[in-house]
Amino acid sequence: MNTLLLTFRGKVRRSTFIVFMLYGTALLLDACTPVISPQLMDQVDRSLTYSSLSNRPDEFKGKIVLLGGNIVQTVPKPGESEIEVVQKDLLSCGEPRLTDKSEGRFLVVVDRFLDPAIYRPERGLTVAGKVQGSEMRRIGEIDYRYPVIAALELHLWREPLPPSAYPYYYPYGYSYYPWRWWRYPGYLY
Repeated sequence: MNTLLLTFRGKVRRSTFIVFMLYGTALLLDACTPVISPQLMDQVDRSLTYSSLSNRPDEFKGKIVLLGGNIVQTVPKPGESEIEVVQKDLLSCGEPRLTDKSEGRFLVVVDRFLDPAIYRPERGLTVAGKVQGSEMRRIGEIDYRYPVIAALELHLWREPLPPSAYPYYYPYGYSYYPWRWWRYPGYLY
């Protein structure tokens, strides 16, 4: 009976280990896979940076670029939609970095209707598209030259989860049981 029980435990442990290893591998592989199709990524000009594009956008007409950032506004127009984006550096998977650093703004033109309630401000966006040139517009009281990108593919990122109301979890923060406060005398409640 003991050998049967040990054999059963060994099989359960082994199968549980295999399931967790497969699950972990799937998470690692899915963690940062590119969101733009490989066929289009092969056509992207990786040497073209946003700073060089913003300085001379008309010089790079027809080039395919990969850009990303946070949406400022989405404006539906007849037959197309226009998205104004604050540029952010991209991670290896194409997701815009959560940072306050930006080199400027750009416009994305999409040949279909995009709902401004879904493509709303502060959402992350990654776009692969052709450079169409530039367009002058006003931001506040200055004239700003936007590089214009005709979207071939775009990816709207999920919104980050809001921080929890109380980030300290027991036993390191507020204890649910008030009589246990004496265990952490140096902690300010």
